[in-house]
Amino acid sequence: MVVLGACETDLSTRDHDEALTLATALIARGSTDVVASRWATQDSATAVLMAVIHHHLTAGGHAPPDALHATQLWMLNPDHPPPSHPTLHHEATRPDLHHPHLWAAFTHQSNPRPNSHPPKTTPGQRATDQR
Repeated sequence: MVVLGACETDLSTRDHDEALTLATALIARGSTDVVASRWATQDSATAVLMAVIHHHLTAGGHAPPDALHATQLWMLNPDHPPPSHPTLHHEATRPDLHHPHLWAAFTHQSNPRPNSHPPKTTPGQRATDQR
């Protein structure tokens, strides 16, 4: 699993095709799950989101899409308990975390064939050829 906290890691600026992003490249090369961002986000809100999603993944035992969903619901709730990370406590209590532009950029993609790589081919051989 890969979690990309940088801005626009699931956005293509050249071909306007979401199939050509860092996130989809990781999926194509065998990553099981990728969480990435569709637009620029604020660093401090993203830090909170990253701490909470990792909490849901590890302590909560959530599957990656469920961890992202739980994190986004957490950010929507103005009465959420702050994460236990002391550095993020102040950021996690800011009153505007429920605004979608701070968290809705993050998406989840998964690989239908986890941990498998495309079959190796020789020049002139198609991937579907069996030898």
